[in-house]
Amino acid sequence: MKYRIAIIGPFGTIRPSNDGQTVKCQQLCKALQRNLGNDSVLIVDKQIAKKHPIRFLFQIIYACRNSESLIMLPAQNTLLLYPWICKLLRRKRTKLFYSVIGGWLPILIEKHPITERIIKEFDGIWAETTVMKNALEKRGFNNVTVVPNFKDLSIISKDELKNNDSYPLQLSIFSRVMEEKGIEDAINAVNTINEEKCSTVLTLDICGPVDPAYTERFSEIRMRLPNTIKYCGSVPPLESTNLLKKYFALLFPTRFATEGIPGTIVDAYTAGVPVISAKWNSFADVVDDGKTGLGYEQFCYEDLLRVLRNIVDNPSQINAMRENCLKKAEQYMPEVAIEQILKLMDIRQSE
Repeated sequence: MKYRIAIIGPFGTIRPSNDGQTVKCQQLCKALQRNLGNDSVLIVDKQIAKKHPIRFLFQIIYACRNSESLIMLPAQNTLLLYPWICKLLRRKRTKLFYSVIGGWLPILIEKHPITERIIKEFDGIWAETTVMKNALEKRGFNNVTVVPNFKDLSIISKDELKNNDSYPLQLSIFSRVMEEKGIEDAINAVNTINEEKCSTVLTLDICGPVDPAYTERFSEIRMRLPNTIKYCGSVPPLESTNLLKKYFALLFPTRFATEGIPGTIVDAYTAGVPVISAKWNSFADVVDDGKTGLGYEQFCYEDLLRVLRNIVDNPSQINAMRENCLKKAEQYMPEVAIEQILKLMDIRQSE
């Protein structure tokens, strides 16, 4: 066969994007190419599907017929289609793997039992968290392995750590800008704490692409923002560590219960920055509560306020976590994940 691996997913070759799904596809491809050689890995960018559906279909067929192993990273809507196509069109000796993004898969397959049956026959499903692995195994899956999300970033040295504990304490959000990511919860909470203290004890910088469906709403919000809260635009993924290391803490007030391993938290760890986060379903897989960050009850605004009040009164508790974050970041480096992935695919690295 021409390729050892083919990857189907969004790569941003037509329309650049910094969303988590695209970044994961890019990082996976880059790491595999580094280990196996560029000519060993074929990419099929699903971005062409809308404008050129026939061309996209032929690219999938080509990948199925000319690769030893095929990895797919579909979104929810395309999961109902990709497995069928790949299962039917692959050569018998082509292995199929599904690298899951986020934590929504168990919910989706409850509504689509036919898709569930197909992916149970895959050679492997790579879940980001143990919560998802356990949920799938309860439904009879026996092909699930936990493969954490990873990012090819440099972890700063201990000498570069900064306490950043002078007031105002600088907080950052580094994610897609949309209501479901808790943007408005964060804005309201920072304003409330500052009003309670009758002083600017917290500031908030919001970084990331604005979701198209949220553009109008966020424009209205920005017009009312005080000087203590700023929207800083989108930042290239590889610049995340240098950006975040100046902050006191990362805010992750997500309202998605089905987050997997958010790349933004990995970014923060590489910068030695603890996270203040909503406790989504897989929170405990990613955040060591009290060691690499602080959690609050998801959807509970009052609990978010409680945590923020505590760190304002005692910022040293956050500063004590910084070295733990650097150590935690090592778990999400590409060399760790790719070694596991190659073993799961029974592929030896190039000499």
